[in-house]
Amino acid sequence: MSFYSLNAGLGTPIYRQIVDQTCQLVASGHLPPGEHLPSVRAMAADLGINPMTVSKAYSLLERDGVVTRQRGLGMVVEEAKITSAETIRPQAVALVEAARRLRLTRKDIARAIDHAWRPRPEDT
Repeated sequence: MSFYSLNAGLGTPIYRQIVDQTCQLVASGHLPPGEHLPSVRAMAADLGINPMTVSKAYSLLERDGVVTRQRGLGMVVEEAKITSAETIRPQAVALVEAARRLRLTRKDIARAIDHAWRPRPEDT
């Protein structure tokens, strides 16, 4: 599936990248309810990764109710249970991890977000 862009050097496990990107695709409507995900083998071959990595990602997606396993059909996208806010979870995690490395506080992060949230000239 060409929707996925994996980065082994990112520090986030590949299976987690698949889960996060699938959730983003579902929330944005690029993977609508009823859409079939590629088989584990097909996805692994397409992405050049171990099938067990895809299997782990699919299991987590199934556990979270994003997809269901249908006998003979594979994984099928469920009705959207993901909010748009959840699609930025990976970026939020990365922000918090970076802040912790810099020994910043929650208050520091909040100030940075408040500053970034200010209206931009193109928004007015």
